[in-house]
Amino acid sequence: MNSEVDLSIDHRKKKHSKSTGTKKCGCPFQLKGLNIGPGDEWKVEVVCGVHNHHSAEYLEGHSYAGRLSKEENNLLMDMSKSLVRPKDILYTIKRRDGKNVTTMKTIYNARHKSRVVEKASRSEMQLLLCRLSDHKYINWHRTDDTNCVSDLFWAHPDSVNLLHAFPHVLVMDCTYKTNRFRYPLLQIVGVTSTKLTFSAAFAYISSEKEDNYMWALNRLKSIMNTNCLPSVIVTDREMALMNAICNVFPSVRHLLCRWHINRCVMKACKGILKKGEKWEQFIVLWNMLVLAKTEVDYERNLLEMDRIFEGKYSKALDYVKVNWLKEYKDRFVAVWTDTCMHFGNTTSNRAESAHSQLKRQLGTSQCNFETSWAKIHAMLVLQHTEIKASFEKSQSFVQHEFNKVSLLKDLIGYVSIVALEEILCESKRIQYVGADPIACGCVIRRSHGLPCAHEMAELSRVFRPIPLHCVHPHWRKLDMFPTAQINDNLDSPEDAKIDVFVNWFKSNDSDTKRHIGMKLQEIMDPKSSTLRESQVKIKTKGRPSNFDKSTRRLPSAFELAESDCNRNSRTLSDGVVYTKPPPKKRKKQAPPLTVNHDTQSSALAIVKIETTLPKKRPPKLPVHKQQIVNPEDLTQQYNDKLPAAIRPFIMGAKDVKSDGNCGFRAIAGLLGYGENSWRKNVESKREVEYRLDYFDDYPLEDRWMLIPEMGYLIANCYNVVLMHFSNAISLMFLPMESHPLPEYQRREISIGLVEKHFVQLHLQPHHPMPPVINRWLDISNLKAFDWYSPYRDRIDNWKELTDSFDVHLDVY
Repeated sequence: MNSEVDLSIDHRKKKHSKSTGTKKCGCPFQLKGLNIGPGDEWKVEVVCGVHNHHSAEYLEGHSYAGRLSKEENNLLMDMSKSLVRPKDILYTIKRRDGKNVTTMKTIYNARHKSRVVEKASRSEMQLLLCRLSDHKYINWHRTDDTNCVSDLFWAHPDSVNLLHAFPHVLVMDCTYKTNRFRYPLLQIVGVTSTKLTFSAAFAYISSEKEDNYMWALNRLKSIMNTNCLPSVIVTDREMALMNAICNVFPSVRHLLCRWHINRCVMKACKGILKKGEKWEQFIVLWNMLVLAKTEVDYERNLLEMDRIFEGKYSKALDYVKVNWLKEYKDRFVAVWTDTCMHFGNTTSNRAESAHSQLKRQLGTSQCNFETSWAKIHAMLVLQHTEIKASFEKSQSFVQHEFNKVSLLKDLIGYVSIVALEEILCESKRIQYVGADPIACGCVIRRSHGLPCAHEMAELSRVFRPIPLHCVHPHWRKLDMFPTAQINDNLDSPEDAKIDVFVNWFKSNDSDTKRHIGMKLQEIMDPKSSTLRESQVKIKTKGRPSNFDKSTRRLPSAFELAESDCNRNSRTLSDGVVYTKPPPKKRKKQAPPLTVNHDTQSSALAIVKIETTLPKKRPPKLPVHKQQIVNPEDLTQQYNDKLPAAIRPFIMGAKDVKSDGNCGFRAIAGLLGYGENSWRKNVESKREVEYRLDYFDDYPLEDRWMLIPEMGYLIANCYNVVLMHFSNAISLMFLPMESHPLPEYQRREISIGLVEKHFVQLHLQPHHPMPPVINRWLDISNLKAFDWYSPYRDRIDNWKELTDSFDVHLDVY
């Protein structure tokens, strides 16, 4: 027992002298070994067996007793390469052998010894280049004047195959805090026919400048088939990256992420609009503008925003117009983005999700290039396995709902399940749009390359299934093999290129030849590389902070803007944000609001009079929580509480406060006043006056909004087309005393009645419209008759979809 051990204490903030010690304890115990014959046979005798200390009760901590066996050491190496944590490795070893006394320090020492042996006196960059070569990665790098890495690009061979098979849509974005050199990591991802994300390539760049992006994109272009370049690229508004894309891929359609745009709008406009009802009203109109399906809808929504927010809130209006709509509307507004084949990718959410998965895999922000590659490689192997499984599932798995639809008979097994689900969903619109291409809109044909409703209606009429050629090749690709043989230059074969290189090499002087020879040697033998890692960027200003190993990013400006109402917002999958206002304190007294009336007009205002008397606080009653729901959630929540004919056309719905005034709140919100601005001026008949002359929450049922009486008032006062949907009766109300407005200025608003509660409905363009009551013909002026003509076809469509209407009212 004469071995000595150095015990050291590692301090990151301040270096201390090492604390050393020894295992010598003055024990006289001795052993004597004697060679007892030829060969390697020895005899051990105890010379002195008297100890000056008690025998150890526990063997944990004794280096000899805690040594690993050969089998345990192999297990440790395998688990370490599988990125298993040291504590989990130790637990696994102890679970296999209950008598094992190994400690955590032994595990760390064994892992370090394995890394030293594997490294074999090579530098980190030499080890990385060797591993890239061993796994047949495509990689490039460039250096600065000191031979340090400035940019590094790599792509897995299977990722390259996927890129050749699915090159149509790429999403690009940078992420941070992934390495100790503080290099941004550009991650380029694509989407397969089964709607799974794959990482096409990675690039560490020294800075986010146009030159760095162009270098990375040129490397990406070099590994793609020149006959099959991407058709759509989605990014956020990173000007250097946008300029690089324009230079490297000039013919590609570039889209901007709606999600990031909405976040920028929130950061810039929320403070101007004071985060109240005006902000809610603004974001609803902004979302309707972004999701406009036709240019007429876009212009109408833009005019509505101008009308409401001009003047006091013109700064918010100017921001969205100057910064987004003026130059970039064709890159994120639906009416223009739906003209290209983006397969549903209008945001960079895929890249953001890939960033999240990558950072969970890395675990720390202090990786070097070699350790980060090892973890990324393990992630890619699992990613490719999942993608292969999805291909096999689409070829061999048949969902029962597909067998029930004869249109899909020729597509099952040849088209991905995701595409079949999209087609099945679109087929449900056949009964509403028929074979009319105008009513159909053909959005899914232009944006997804899938047959739309009117095409399927024509095929159904002749009892034919959907032909395979009607589906875009992207959805028919169910393997990882390139669609065409990669051959960059048919006129210059590889042998000819080598001959050209040899002749050029011979024409150079001796110094140039020596320099080129060193580069060739580095390519053939990465161990000979003199490439070095970059220096760690050290913060030299400000107070020194603790060592940050977290990969969590710093909060963005929009997150600070929405931090006080994060629970009141929801983001849908297309990047659209719906918000509800934070609760406001109840005011004891409110000033009266006035509305100017035309004395010659018989139209009645559907807004309430606000009194100046203090209101009593109502008793606390259970309240229906305000929610924003998408169409699927709406169907699940309300089941059959809305007419079946209108359900496929519901784009979204917004609930309002259930306090007995929900009808008035729904109308006020749809008109752009905000649901809490429903108290204004009114003139009406006695019954209507009685219902309107109440301003507190939770009125009795005799004070609720009444349809159809108040439907006339709403249409006349605001010159809008009002539609009311319920299972009992669905009606449309048109203005009675005004000339029809031009198409781009007309406003159609819709409300739904579910269990005595009104909700706002947002419907698709050209949806079927319920009938108009005959009473409208009796009361309206002749000049208002032309309101009906533009909606005749849509009303007829509704009549075809519904068998009968309410028997208590005459409809026109």
